[in-house]
Amino acid sequence: MERIEQLTASPSWLRRFDSIRTLLRAIVKRLSSPRSLLKRRTDGSESQTKTVTSLKIAGYSLVLMDPDGQVIWTREWDSGGVFEFGPRQRLWVFCGFTNYSENETEISEYEVELMDEAGSVVERFNSSFGDSVIVPPGESKHFPAEWRM
Repeated sequence: MERIEQLTASPSWLRRFDSIRTLLRAIVKRLSSPRSLLKRRTDGSESQTKTVTSLKIAGYSLVLMDPDGQVIWTREWDSGGVFEFGPRQRLWVFCGFTNYSENETEISEYEVELMDEAGSVVERFNSSFGDSVIVPPGESKHFPAEWRM
């Protein structure tokens, strides 16, 4: 009885092996064909050029929020002229806040807004802290942010 089970199990295993061998042959044939490689390269570059856009950035702003999500401070900066921000580029923004009030300021989240020449927000990115940051009166806090297109 065991011998019969072994004989019936072997052909199914061989069929699986045969299908794997066929699959591997097809993959090798596809990869070794220079025409298929060329076709994949041209197809990929055409799709990328259709979706690629750029942004023109003329300024940015920093928005600080409290634990309830309420805006507690904001300021806009000019970028020193309009610049074009394209694909696969990254933008680092370093903003600073100085607490000129007589009370501590609690910040739990900040947001950087990128603006075009008309002052419209074209992109937003943010960061939040696990615990709120307390800025005592007269002290400063710097907020770095990175955005990739």
